[in-house]
Order: sequence, then C-alpha cells, then structure tokens
Amino acid sequence: MSALQPASATAGMLPIAAIGAVLVLVAWGVGAIFGHGRRVALWAAMLTCLAVILWVTIGLTVVTHSGGTGGVNLTPGQEIRRALETGAGAPWMNLVGNVLLFLPFGTVAAMMTRGGFFLRVLTGTGLGLALSAAIEATQYLLGRVADVDDIILNTAGAFLGAFAAALVLSLGGSSGRAERARA
Repeated sequence: MSALQPASATAGMLPIAAIGAVLVLVAWGVGAIFGHGRRVALWAAMLTCLAVILWVTIGLTVVTHSGGTGGVNLTPGQEIRRALETGAGAPWMNLVGNVLLFLPFGTVAAMMTRGGFFLRVLTGTGLGLALSAAIEATQYLLGRVADVDDIILNTAGAFLGAFAAALVLSLGGSSGRAERARA
C-alpha cells in the first residue's frame, strides 16, 4: 500500500487485510485439526499470509491501477509525518493497514523458526523487510510510487508479530520446547 494511492483504494484494502488475517488463522487451524502436524499448519498459514499480502499490494495494483509514471519516495518518515500531522482518515488507515498487513506474516515466520527468542524475532522481522522491499520494487515497476515508509511500516508489523510469537513461545517453557521438538 502506498500513502500516495487514492483514498478509496486504500480504504478497501483494510477489510481485505482483516479477512486475510482470519484466513491465516483458519488455515493454521484446519492444518492442525486434520492432524497434519504443526509444520504443515504453519506452512498453510504462511502461504495464506503471502497470498493476502500479494493480493493487497500487487494484485489490486494490477486490477485498479491505470498506469502512470510512478516514482520513488526515499525520505524516511515523510508520509508517516504527513499522516500524523493531517489527522485525515485515509493516511491513518494507510499507516495502520501497512502495519496490520504484515503482523500475521511476522507471527507465522517466527513460529516457523527453530531457535531462541532473538532468532525468531530477527527472522520474522528480516523476512518482512525483504518481502516489503520486493513488493515496493515491483510496485515501482508497475508504475506506482515506491515508498520507503511502506517498508518501515510493513517491517514494524512483521516485528510486532514476530516479537509477540517469540514471547509467547518463550513463555511456554519446557512444554513449549517439547512440543516444538515433536513438530
């Protein structure tokens, strides 16, 4: 998503992202219920995360974007500051939407990572950063504006998800370690 996108397109993305988060939970739950194991359930959730993120960021661009010259915003905080200063609804929705869109991705990536707290957080955050940068580059190639603030916000969402998952898993204690060892 980009803050330089029409407000109606940005507003339509938030419900899709929310539905996507629910689909991630459903994919994980279905995989777990049918006894395919934790890893298969997590892979189902990860593929769902990727599908939702790619649809919201690339798919909707292809469907709704009429072309243009594109551009690049490499000034960190420019669009974030604009949203905070104006207090308008669409820029705020862009800020929140960019964070929420990557929160499930960071959560699932951290849960899939074998290792301790810091490795889980680093992996979830790093993968979120890499995916977001790839998406912004693709959006630029499609004639949209590539915005460093989107990368910052997406990475923040991946970090929050990874941090929460790593914290929950580390608080799980020895029973959590035993469960992870079986997976």
